Amino acid sequence: MLMEEGAALHGSEYTQQERVPEGITKVNWPPNSPDFNPIERIGEFMMSRIQTRRGSERISKFNEMDRSLKEQRGKITIKEINKNIAKLPMILRRCIEVNGGNTYRA
Repeated sequence: MLMEEGAALHGSEYTQQERVPEGITKVNWPPNSPDFNPIERIGEFMMSRIQTRRGSERISKFNEMDRSLKEQRGKITIKEINKNIAKLPMILRRCIEVNGGNTYRA
C-alpha cells in the first residue's frame, strides 16, 4: 500500500507504470494535504535536529545533507513516530474546523 498526497508529481505516467505491475495499491489522498501525513512532521523534526546541531552553519553540499539526514533517520524512535501518528485525530478535527483548509503551517 502506498500513501502519497495528490501532487501531480506522484501521479506521473512513470510512477503509475512502476507501481501497478508490482501490485502496489495507492490510497486515495487529497492533494496538498501534508497536514494529514505523519512523515511530513517527521521530516521537519529531522531538519530541526540538524539545524540545532549545526547552529548557523549551513549545509552547502549534497553529500553533507545526505549524511546528516541518514544520521538523523537512525536516531528517530518508534515512540516519536507513534506520537506523530497519534496526533492525526486532532489534526483532522482542526481541518474540519477550518472547513477543509490546510492547517499544516497554522
